[in-house]
Amino acid sequence: MSAKLSLLLLLGAAFSASALEITTEHKSKAELATVKLIESLRQSHDLKKWEFTDKVHIDETVIPHSHPLLKLNTRHTSRKDTDKLLATYLHEQIHWHLDYNKSKTESAVNELKTFFKNVPVGYPEGGDDENSTYEHLLVCYLELQAIAELLSKQRHHKVLEYWKNDHYTWIYKQVEVHHEVIAKVLQKHQLEIR
Repeated sequence: MSAKLSLLLLLGAAFSASALEITTEHKSKAELATVKLIESLRQSHDLKKWEFTDKVHIDETVIPHSHPLLKLNTRHTSRKDTDKLLATYLHEQIHWHLDYNKSKTESAVNELKTFFKNVPVGYPEGGDDENSTYEHLLVCYLELQAIAELLSKQRHHKVLEYWKNDHYTWIYKQVEVHHEVIAKVLQKHQLEIR
């Protein structure tokens, strides 16, 4: 491969990593405001290392989810909730990271099963099924690690406290109490985000 072609491929990869296509379902005021907030968050924070898909869809009627298309709702559209929107956006992006590393994720989940027994399933404590609860231990840990890197300790703490009483309540509490265990599992299975 020529040096010129290598440079073009490198430049193309760098451009595509920073390009993000955000679409809306209804083009409502709240959805468009959420698009602007995500764009603003991306300008004020370097999020590239946590972005694993370049397509995001905003739909005020959905529960945020990552697959098959990363979808966010308009729940955290006010300026006072931007840290929660940032955390939600990163949470859903991190699902893509684990999906791209499926075999490592499965091994990490199996290891977590030896430490965390009888995990809760269902809202508000756990995931949709047992496997989802285990995988969310990884996702939520990585999300909170990202938030700790991007925000002040006080703002990070506010997000964590909010999530512990909102959704995945058991999971976020375990991440807080057993962060060293989860960190070791992520490191062992090479799932850290650097």
